[in-house]
Amino acid sequence: MKLSPHPPKQPLKWLIRFCDPELMEGISGDLEELYFENLKDKGRVRAVLIYWFQSIGFVRGIFKKQPKRTSNMKAIWSNYLVTAYRSMKRQKVFFAINLVGLVTAITCSLFALVYIFDELQFDGQHADGNSIYRLYKRYINVSEDIDHYTYDTSGMMGVTMKEEYPEVEDVCRMLPWWHPIILTHDETSISSEGIHFADANFFEFFDFQTIAGDPATFMEAPSSIVLTESLTKRLFPNASEAPLGKKVIGIGEIEFTVSGVVKDPPRQSSFEFEAFISWSTTVPGVGPLGWEWINGWLAQGIYTFVKLAPDAQPQPLVEKLPDMMQRHFEERADQYFLMLQPLADMHLNGEDIRGSERMKSGSITFIYTLGSSAFFVFLIACVNYINISLSRASRTHTEVGIRKVMGSTRHQLTGRFISETLIYSLLASVLSLVLIYLLLPVTSQLSGKELPFTAFFQPISITAILVFIVITGLIAGLYPALILSSPPVSSILKSGSGQLTGSGGWIKKGLLTLQYTISIFLIICTFTVIKQIQFLQNKPLGFDKDQIMVLDIGNEVHDHAEVIQTALLEHPNILSISKGTSTMGNASYTSTSIPEGYTDELNTRMFHIDQAFFEAYGIETLHGRTYMIGSLAASSNLIIIIAMMVFMEWEDPIGKHIKLADEDQSLPVIGVVSDFHVHSLTTATIEPMILQLNTWNSWFMSIRIGTGDVLETVEYVNDTWDEY
Repeated sequence: MKLSPHPPKQPLKWLIRFCDPELMEGISGDLEELYFENLKDKGRVRAVLIYWFQSIGFVRGIFKKQPKRTSNMKAIWSNYLVTAYRSMKRQKVFFAINLVGLVTAITCSLFALVYIFDELQFDGQHADGNSIYRLYKRYINVSEDIDHYTYDTSGMMGVTMKEEYPEVEDVCRMLPWWHPIILTHDETSISSEGIHFADANFFEFFDFQTIAGDPATFMEAPSSIVLTESLTKRLFPNASEAPLGKKVIGIGEIEFTVSGVVKDPPRQSSFEFEAFISWSTTVPGVGPLGWEWINGWLAQGIYTFVKLAPDAQPQPLVEKLPDMMQRHFEERADQYFLMLQPLADMHLNGEDIRGSERMKSGSITFIYTLGSSAFFVFLIACVNYINISLSRASRTHTEVGIRKVMGSTRHQLTGRFISETLIYSLLASVLSLVLIYLLLPVTSQLSGKELPFTAFFQPISITAILVFIVITGLIAGLYPALILSSPPVSSILKSGSGQLTGSGGWIKKGLLTLQYTISIFLIICTFTVIKQIQFLQNKPLGFDKDQIMVLDIGNEVHDHAEVIQTALLEHPNILSISKGTSTMGNASYTSTSIPEGYTDELNTRMFHIDQAFFEAYGIETLHGRTYMIGSLAASSNLIIIIAMMVFMEWEDPIGKHIKLADEDQSLPVIGVVSDFHVHSLTTATIEPMILQLNTWNSWFMSIRIGTGDVLETVEYVNDTWDEY
């Protein structure tokens, strides 16, 4: 076998990996020269051994490959920043347009993101939230063309579910009181709009922080009341400790005992309350109120929450509820269809469900709309930045050419343009936070939601700002950077126009089309919203809503209603005053009636008024007459609206009789007035309604003010109110 005269390859390979490339040429040459001399004088074997030993001798620090020298990135980025600053200073119009667009986009997007995230966090503080469901029903009445969902349930629905179905681990009922209640302790009297009745297990069902008292027992005894921290400070301003055991006078002059104090509900809670009265207070034979109506099946208006067992599923339980209704509430079993809604869905997914008074509610539709709008605004800003950047091609092509001649690579040129975009984004983000701080009171008022400025510094918000900066830099900066840095030096130096051709020009046209399309879409949406607002503002409601002031005079204050009314009417700019248990948008209720010629019970809205109601609200009388001032016998007569007359198909309703649920005999109709809305315009249909005289129980006082000095008149009303 003939041996190769060449030196072995393996030592050379190791040296190439270890030694500095600049020294390697000399090392390999010296080793090869010595090898051939030894091969001639000493033979092949000794030459190879000497070659190996000499190669190992170069494995020393002085021959080691040095770390690869990199460019001075600090100097490069400093140059990028200086260049970007000079570009902004030199092209002030482009700078202003880009900055305004990005500030607007980031402001809208950040506000929308924080708003959406805040809404999604509602009711998340309850440990058993995943097993708690809210009971609601679908109410269908084919003969009256009624089909809607409502949270209003009866006091026995949830209780019966717990008794009959093992899937139901526990039940909690809650009844928000409809109007303010006067609470009195010693010489201190305050009005509270957040009084609720609730079962004894409410504070075990839901997690609210306790300050004093035992949440397991402080709502068991009748006439017990639990106060929030803020209400406690108002009612006991001089107390140095929790007023447990103190007496408070409330509804119907009943003496309540303070059994607990809790923290105010957190901002991200659907529950709004100032005090809770024990449910046992309402139980006949147990508590002083003894209300059968909220502890039975017929009356609706109670909020019911159920807690399911760990292995229970809601849908199989819902399928069993029609049988329960058939056995216990047969007269409504074909109209009331009970359902369960997860507690986590209650805040955002209840917009189509009626009956959420005294509860915070959101809208999942608004969340989607807000999020989509913010995304489109952000997209428009990015596209606008790209288009403006590309339109500057003729001004930047010279800079690009010079940098390429000086040795800049396309990668470095791309970094130069992206760095400028990142500077824009960073500056826009800072200005957006300043703008949000200034506009937050206005946006909170418009949205009806109080967002603290600290919400914009949560981890999600800070992450969003960083993402906005990066995304803007990549989306709005990368494409212009690639386009502007792509032309070769020869084409740049030959062409003085810097105009985009080929795919760059087509993409620019496509971006312009996209920008205009989205802008037109948002403009159309804006005009649609404006039209809807104008419709709501200008739609005839059936009554004169201008120059009306409504006072909620509460349960206790109605005893002084006559005195207050007399004092107010002495003012020349107060034209008329109406008192009643109902007013527009509040305290009307649904009951049953049997009109003449109607065999079944008719669900009818009841509206209790006094004799001055029609004058105060400017409601037109179309047939017959209304109640006469000073006549108390008129309470045995009824007035209906046109919708009732049309539904009953009465050509001449005067003299027709209607049997009300709470009356022993039928009452005659003496008049018909024009239709008017008593609900929000989201409920477009005006349902059949009966107006009945009620002068002995006044919850609201409607004051018709003239065209004189309105501010002075309002001050007079306030002074009179404070006096009584």
